[in-house]
Amino acid sequence: RHPEVGAAERSRYQVVLLDEYQDTSHAQLVLLRALFSGGHPVTAVGDPCQSIYGWRGASAGNLRRFQADFPVHEGRPAPVLLLSTSFRNTGRVLRAAGALQAELRAAAPEVPMLVAPPARDDRGHVTCALLESAGAEAGWVAGQVAGLLSLGPGRAPDGQPWPDGSAEPVRPSDIAVLCRKRAQFPAIRAALEARGIPVEVVGLGGLLTVPEVADIVATLRVLHDPTASDALARLLVSPRWRIGPADLVALGRRARALASQAGAGPASAAAPPAGPGDALAQAVTDLTRDTGSLVEALDDLDGPAHYSPAAHARLSHLAAELRALRSHVARPLPDLVTEVERALGLDIEVASRPGVDPASARADLDAFTDAAATFAGAQDGSTLGAFLAYLSAAEEEEFGLEGGRVGETDSVKLATVHAAKGLQWPAVIVPGLSAGAHSRVFPARPRSTTRWTENPRLLPFSLRGDAVDLPPLAGLSASELAAFTEACTARELAEERRLAYVAATRAAFWLGCSGYWWGDGSSRLGPSAFLSEVGDACRAGAGSVTEWAAEPEPDAANPALAEPAVAAWPAERAADARSQAVRAAAGLVFQAMSDLAYRPPADAAAAPGPYQELMDSWSGEADLLLAERARRRAGGPAQVVLPSQLPVSALVTMARDPAELARQVRRPMPRPPAPHALRGTEFHRWLEERFGQPQLIDADELPGASDDVDGTEPDPELAGLKAAFEASEWADRQPAGVEVPFETLIGGRLIRGRIDAVFADAPDGTFDVVDWKTGRPPSSAAERRAVAVQLAAYRLAWADLAGVPLTAVRAAFYYVRRDVTVRPADLMDEAGLAALIGDIPAAGSLQ
Repeated sequence: RHPEVGAAERSRYQVVLLDEYQDTSHAQLVLLRALFSGGHPVTAVGDPCQSIYGWRGASAGNLRRFQADFPVHEGRPAPVLLLSTSFRNTGRVLRAAGALQAELRAAAPEVPMLVAPPARDDRGHVTCALLESAGAEAGWVAGQVAGLLSLGPGRAPDGQPWPDGSAEPVRPSDIAVLCRKRAQFPAIRAALEARGIPVEVVGLGGLLTVPEVADIVATLRVLHDPTASDALARLLVSPRWRIGPADLVALGRRARALASQAGAGPASAAAPPAGPGDALAQAVTDLTRDTGSLVEALDDLDGPAHYSPAAHARLSHLAAELRALRSHVARPLPDLVTEVERALGLDIEVASRPGVDPASARADLDAFTDAAATFAGAQDGSTLGAFLAYLSAAEEEEFGLEGGRVGETDSVKLATVHAAKGLQWPAVIVPGLSAGAHSRVFPARPRSTTRWTENPRLLPFSLRGDAVDLPPLAGLSASELAAFTEACTARELAEERRLAYVAATRAAFWLGCSGYWWGDGSSRLGPSAFLSEVGDACRAGAGSVTEWAAEPEPDAANPALAEPAVAAWPAERAADARSQAVRAAAGLVFQAMSDLAYRPPADAAAAPGPYQELMDSWSGEADLLLAERARRRAGGPAQVVLPSQLPVSALVTMARDPAELARQVRRPMPRPPAPHALRGTEFHRWLEERFGQPQLIDADELPGASDDVDGTEPDPELAGLKAAFEASEWADRQPAGVEVPFETLIGGRLIRGRIDAVFADAPDGTFDVVDWKTGRPPSSAAERRAVAVQLAAYRLAWADLAGVPLTAVRAAFYYVRRDVTVRPADLMDEAGLAALIGDIPAAGSLQ
């Protein structure tokens, strides 16, 4: 409706390049065509065989119709150039990928098959295997990775020299395992770690399957939600706390008693001690039924007589730990996650893993902390509850929220195929290419039907702009509905085939594909069509088939289900690998301490060594930590750390009352609405409009603004303020800036604010920075000194923004009600403000 918008954009961008065009939706096509059609130079690049986002509205047909949608001019379609050479793959890998692509190319014959450049055409290797079970497949994947890592210096994954002549061996970071589902991660990760191979999970949804990350999330849920009994149960039965069934029953009994006392239900009689079998059954009941809050029961155990001595000690320790962690809940999310990690000892645990460098060992923990930091930075007022809801969404959605960033650690990357789009590795393994009559992994079935006739969330295909690419529904007869269902099923399979093609083309030199007959259910699977096609390509010269398990007998059962899994509960610490690693690391530390027995030389003070500065910093940090511990034990004042970013108003509070600022930082509380504050806001908004800078959206236009909730009349005080300003010395002056935002660094902290008005019309070329005040001038000298800090910060900020000396900027308060302009004569400079900030940490302590 507004062609001038398109004209403006076309004048800004003389040439438009559209990358990954096969992933655009019809809505995006409409937007792009409205902006840049009509002969404007537009080039689109893409591959319809790699369109893997149909589940979120992408339409691969956009690329095939680009010629007509963006013609050179009327009647002349855009030309097409085929980019068929892939310079990042080798020939044998592309031949295996071409086998997966064949059916897609049959539907779009104009799409070329990718070929390698001549120097790489006869290089690469593809291997595939069909294993008996998912467990055997995980072992096969780990074995293939170990084999690649043992090739030796100067060898690429296909066994030939690196093209660039590098002498480096294949490293863990050169390998990726790309899964269709996150449920495949735990077994493969465990198999890799059992061989001492470092592995990093990519993507938030996948991270939630990592045990140490799951421990952190469970702790966060317990801190946030007193009804999170399931999360607490994970902690209670973990190898760290090892609470057994009988003690869980006792804790559940305490939870029911507390709920009864609170009027949540009828009182329950105290049950006699249960036997082992009864205890296990009762514990399962308590953990799966709403019988009161185990979290509240943990915080109020009701004496040691109801528990075993060891369990009572552990439960008390855990309760104290959680209480201490709750004092950190108001901190920024990344800090809270780090504090939980430290409290659980996970930093030490992962660092103690044998044969793994520390950076790789804690890659998953760092990735989760980064996810928390990203969420906190992207959301205004992000809270722990919002973050936990975000994690729940990431856990439930198989496709995930975001693909995640691939870390820089030297580790095998474990990711979903969707997360790997656009990335490349020298070697790639694609496991789980299995499908059966009742279950399948890759290709996967959609979580909800893609047929609009059965899914009310979907728009009927005939109403969509890309209807030409979607299965038509000719009628409602049984045969027509069956044909529509069959077409939708074929479309789903094509989407999965594109995904398999994307996975295969992520490999540069080596591609491994695998499947299995038996998963964790009673239904058999077997090789999917994708694995069979790769197997045929291997037999045709692309690589080798390392193993192909025979089909089980028709009446065969899953051997993994022949006998139920057996485990000890609670887990014995001595038998737990995670605890063993920590204990072994502690033993090494104690041994090293006894072996070194360091004694500083007598003349150490006179002749400091090269590490003296580092040792002094450690000593200073240790003194601070010890002092904090002593203060906490003595119940003394708690130290409040000043945030790295502060509003200007915090500087005023800092100068007025450091203890008040400390209270606001430690426990921020909302302020009740004040009529004079609302009046000041309205007055400032009126001034903005008066000086020619109206708001984009007027407050009166907001939803509900016209609701007469309390019957209040227009504010007569506001009319008086407007009249007073019109008669003031500032009414006839034209500001150079109104509501000027700024950020400036003072004393190592970022100070943010907004200057009401800046005037540049003084005869001597100086600037006037003015802050409008609708209240009364301060009556005491101390208060006048405090509020002057605001002007000092404004003055310093404008000098930085304008690039002028500080002496060229004056600052003033204008008290509208009294028609008084106040210009403090002794405003602080940058050094004075920095000194004010530097004095606060000691002064801001409080109980």
